[in-house]
Amino acid sequence: MRELIELVNVLNVQRLKADGLWGIIIEPNSKLEQLYTAIAEGRVRTDEEAIALLYPPPQKSSAYPSLKNKLKDRLTDTVFLLDFHDPAYTDRQKAFYECNKKWAAASVLLSKNAKLIGIDILENLLRHATLFEFTDLTLSILYTLRLHYGTIAGDQKKYTQYRDQYKQVQALSLMENEAEELYTHLVSHYVASKATKEELSGKAEEYFERIRPHLEKSDSFRLHLCGRLIETIIYTSKNDYAATARVCEEAIRFFESKPFESKLPLQAFYYQLVVCYTQMKAFDEGQAIIKRYQAIFDEGSFNWFKLQELYLLLAMHTRHYADAWRCHSNVVSHPKFDNQPAQIREMWKIYGAYVHFLRQSGRISDVGDTAEVGKFRMAKFLNEIPTYAQDKRGMNIPILIIQILFLTYEQEYGQTIDRIEAIEKYCSRYLKQNDTFRSNCFIKMLLQMPAASFHQEAVLRKAEKLLEQLRSVPLEIANQTHEIEIIPYEDLWEMAVNALQNQIYKPRKKG
Repeated sequence: MRELIELVNVLNVQRLKADGLWGIIIEPNSKLEQLYTAIAEGRVRTDEEAIALLYPPPQKSSAYPSLKNKLKDRLTDTVFLLDFHDPAYTDRQKAFYECNKKWAAASVLLSKNAKLIGIDILENLLRHATLFEFTDLTLSILYTLRLHYGTIAGDQKKYTQYRDQYKQVQALSLMENEAEELYTHLVSHYVASKATKEELSGKAEEYFERIRPHLEKSDSFRLHLCGRLIETIIYTSKNDYAATARVCEEAIRFFESKPFESKLPLQAFYYQLVVCYTQMKAFDEGQAIIKRYQAIFDEGSFNWFKLQELYLLLAMHTRHYADAWRCHSNVVSHPKFDNQPAQIREMWKIYGAYVHFLRQSGRISDVGDTAEVGKFRMAKFLNEIPTYAQDKRGMNIPILIIQILFLTYEQEYGQTIDRIEAIEKYCSRYLKQNDTFRSNCFIKMLLQMPAASFHQEAVLRKAEKLLEQLRSVPLEIANQTHEIEIIPYEDLWEMAVNALQNQIYKPRKKG
C-alpha cells in the first residue's frame, strides 16, 4: 500500500481531469475510482482499511489485490501525460522530464521503423541533453545516432562526428560512475547509524585523491556533485565543522555558476553548511540560510524533511522551544511523513520525545491543547524506534537520556534507579571514546542523582567536577555527530536539577 500511496501523492492529475482524460483512465463511480479517491483524501493508509471500505461484509475481498494492482498500472501509465511545466520546477528539472519523454517517444518510433522522425527527435534532443549535462541520456542518444549513421544511413561524416562524441562522453560517464560508486560506498555507513565514523576520514581522503584528477579535467555536474560530497566526508566523519563549511562554500559557488539552476547540489551543501553553523554556534547564519533557501527544498521531499530536522535543532539550541514544538507538529502531520524511510520517521519520534518533555517540564506554553502532552507514551515510543535503539554509540544516547529525564520529572525515582544501573553498564561498554566525551560526562552527571538520593543540593555538589569537564569541551569543538545532542547538555542538566527537591529519597526495601 505504501507504494500506491506514494504514487497517488506524487501525481498531480488535476490537468488530466480538466482535459477530460481522467474519466478514460479511471472509470467514474467504479471501485477503482473509490480506491483512488480514498487514498488521495487520506481516508485509507493500509490494505486492511481499504478492504473494509470497499468490501464490507458480506462482500468478498478476494478481488482487492487485483484492484490495487490495476490502479497502480493505470496511474503509472499516466506519467507521460502529466504536465511538468509547473513553475515550482527548476529549468533543469523540466528539461529532465521533457528529455526523457522525448527519448522514450523516439525509441518507440525507431522500433516501429519510423526512422526519419525518430532520428530527427534524437538530434534535437542531443543539444538539450548536452546543455543540461544529462550524461547517461547523452550517451544513449549518441549510441543510437552512431549506429544509425554507420549502419543504415551510411553517412560517413555524421558517423565519425557521433562516434568521436560518444567516446568523449563515454570517458566522462566512466569518471562520473567511479565518483558516484565511491561516494555511495562511504555514505552507506551513515544511513542507519549516527555514531561518529572517524575511521572513514582516511578512506574518504583516499577516494577523493583518486578522483581529484577527474575534477580537474571536467566541470561535469554529476562528477563534481559526488566528488565534492566525498570531500565533505573527509571532514564530517571526524566532525571538523570549520573545514566542512569551507568545502560547502566552495561547492555552492561552483554550482551557482552553472547556466541552469542546480537545486539538488545546492540542497546538499546548504544543508551541510547549516549543520556546521549549528555546531559552531553561528545560529543567526544558520537560520538565515534556512529561511533564504527554503524554496529550493520541495515540500514533502526527503531533503525537505532533513531540512526541518536542522530547523528543529537550531530552535532547540537557541531555546526557541515553542518553534521546535510547532516544527515537530507540522512535520509529523504532513501527508507524506508516513511514506518516508524508517530512519526519518524514527528521528522524528526521538525529537517528539524531547518536545513533549519540554512541554511537560513547563518550557513550552501556548502551543495548543494541553491534552496533546498526554499522548506521549514511553513504552510506545521505545517500540517505534527499533533501528536507532541499536545505534549504541549514536542515537541510542538521546533515547536513554530522555527516559531518565521523564522519570525524574515524574518523580519515579525507583524506576530511575533501575534505568541508571543499566546505563552504568552501557557507559562502560560503549562510551569510552573521544567522540562520546560530552555524552559520557552528561550521563555520569545523571548517575549522581541516585548517588545523592535525588537531593538537589547534594546532586549539584557531586556533579560539579563533571559539569566543569563538560564545559571544557563545548559543543562547537566536540568530536561527536551533530544529531546526538538534541538539546545542549548544559541546558538539559539545568532542567533535570530543577526537577529535584532538597529532600532525600529513601528507596523502599525489596521483599
